[in-house]
Amino acid sequence: MENKKYELFINLLNFSKGKYSTEKVFKDFISLFAISLSNKVVFNKKNSDKYEEIYQSYKKEEQPYFYALSTELTRIFCNEKDPYDVLGDIYQKVTKSNYLKLLNNNSPLQEVGKKLQGIININKKTNNGNMIEVNCGSGAMILAYASTLKMFKLDYKKDLQVTAIDTDIINVFMTYIQMWFFDIAATVILVDEKSNKELMRLYTPAYEDEEENLMVA
Repeated sequence: MENKKYELFINLLNFSKGKYSTEKVFKDFISLFAISLSNKVVFNKKNSDKYEEIYQSYKKEEQPYFYALSTELTRIFCNEKDPYDVLGDIYQKVTKSNYLKLLNNNSPLQEVGKKLQGIININKKTNNGNMIEVNCGSGAMILAYASTLKMFKLDYKKDLQVTAIDTDIINVFMTYIQMWFFDIAATVILVDEKSNKELMRLYTPAYEDEEENLMVA
């Protein structure tokens, strides 16, 4: 079932018939999609230039595939009832690299809930819990936490505000896309691995810049 779930999307990634690797197309698409979403919230000229650089590196007859990929990924996210690490799943299938993924519906999510229940209680009292996730990867831990909030009958769209940080730009873009589609209030930050200098900051539509009730996951 999982293979069928992403079958069309992965097939679309292979439009070049060997000219480009599937991993390259995936990363380029993720970059284009994340930048297009973030520019709707806060336009950034540097990011826009990056978008054009990637997009124009493909031939005109190849470019429409990125619109098809956007449509198909949107469909996949719209079919998810709960926060789930969709892009972590796809990335693993494309690159054979492991990402920490959200536990599926048949797994013992209750154990996660027991570990997080103290934080959840804080959220319930404040109605505005903040969470920092360093080395966020594809955002799997954030999504697992949001799913756990929902399991405890809390609205993660109201009770959770996220700051996600990573040194890999594709991780930043994957996390941002997933925060966007699951309506999680988040700012996602790219930092330089050596200097820890901030290089990029992306906001989801629901994000509000508040510093109180800070939690580290």
